[in-house]
Amino acid sequence: MKSVSTLLNVSKIVRASIFVGIAIGMLVMSSLARADIADEMKVLIEQGKAKQAYELGLKHPELMGEPLFDYAFGVAAVDAGRASLGVLSLERVLLQNPSDDLVRLELGRAYYQLEEYGRAKDEFLEVKSHKPPAAVMSTINLYLAEIERKERALKPNGSVFAEIGAGYNNNVNTAAAINNIILPFYGPVELASTSKPQSSPFSYLSAGGNINIPVRPGITSFTSVSVSSQRYSQVDGYDLNVGNVLTGLKMTDDINTVKVVGFASPAKLDQVPVPSAYGGGAQYERLLVPNHMVTAALGSTALNYNSEYSVYNATLNTGALGYRWAMPNVTWAPVVVFGASYSQQNNTQNRSDLSRNITGGTVAAYFLPSDKWGLQVGGGYASSAYGAPDLLYGQNRSDGLISAQSTLEYKMTKTLSTRAEFTYYRNNSNLTLYSFSQYTGALKLRYEWQSK
Repeated sequence: MKSVSTLLNVSKIVRASIFVGIAIGMLVMSSLARADIADEMKVLIEQGKAKQAYELGLKHPELMGEPLFDYAFGVAAVDAGRASLGVLSLERVLLQNPSDDLVRLELGRAYYQLEEYGRAKDEFLEVKSHKPPAAVMSTINLYLAEIERKERALKPNGSVFAEIGAGYNNNVNTAAAINNIILPFYGPVELASTSKPQSSPFSYLSAGGNINIPVRPGITSFTSVSVSSQRYSQVDGYDLNVGNVLTGLKMTDDINTVKVVGFASPAKLDQVPVPSAYGGGAQYERLLVPNHMVTAALGSTALNYNSEYSVYNATLNTGALGYRWAMPNVTWAPVVVFGASYSQQNNTQNRSDLSRNITGGTVAAYFLPSDKWGLQVGGGYASSAYGAPDLLYGQNRSDGLISAQSTLEYKMTKTLSTRAEFTYYRNNSNLTLYSFSQYTGALKLRYEWQSK
């Protein structure tokens, strides 16, 4: 009887052992299956298939609460545009692993997508305080800068500035470097000394400010006002005073941006005609992919001269296209901007010889060698074809204007900066009187205060 009893006990023990073994095996297999799902989701995310990873996660709600699954599902949800679900998963992981900076970084990204900028900033700053690798630090700084920009966009903000400078212009009156011209019917004509290139040092003063007022999310009104004065010490009649007022609306969803503006730019030159400009326009910008943007713009400007020079009055209608390419991960973080434009300047005083069609193109590059230095270089070409024979020469005028600019800026403090500027223009005309070359160099000191 004992042997039977013993066998029964052994049988029970064996069955129990088998059940335990089966249970352990099932637990191991279940854990492996869970890990397999999380790994599969991770692979899909790395392949840029976040939506498929998110949909795979939705098929396994029983895995929620598993850290590996929750992390993969949270990242997939954020990348697939389901940030609210991503937050729930990532918060569960962080509760179990509060020291995991990678999870905290993804959670900050999720808060950012939900426009919970305060919470996003807290997570990013927490990770930043742990001194992560340089690549992670760079990503955090980009997010923090964008959060600051967005927070600033939600409240009125503005700035004021003042500039002082001095420079040199080798051809103040944009005159041709010739002694005489040959005109039909008149023959050779000697040019007066005042019609030849005149050079002079100059002083420069400018001041202004701007204010941006959010109307509603994504819509901001903006206004800027400035005045400037440039005075030459060795040439009379060319001291220039200009005022600028610009106002408009900006509408954006961070992918598409539309700006509608109106402006006035009254100008006064001592003795030589210079137009005041009044007009308006619209510009459309679209972010194609990160760091690549295209623009299109239309505008119309009235060019009004003082009464004694009203014969030059005209309207200038312009269409322009642009392309902007930013390379933040390249040395000096270059930004390259290409532009093309077509304009019609129509004289309003029945002087077709003063009307012209202008076709042009520009290219500019911006560099940031460090957080204190900035460099900009650029150039362009514009071709002008006039609408009727010139009154002096008796034939149509055709010009080609070459331009080049460069600026080197150094930020001394948060509000104070200095910069060196250089510009060059060369106009080649089929009528020699209108050909000229001019270069200008200047050093300027700028104070600018910006509201927080």
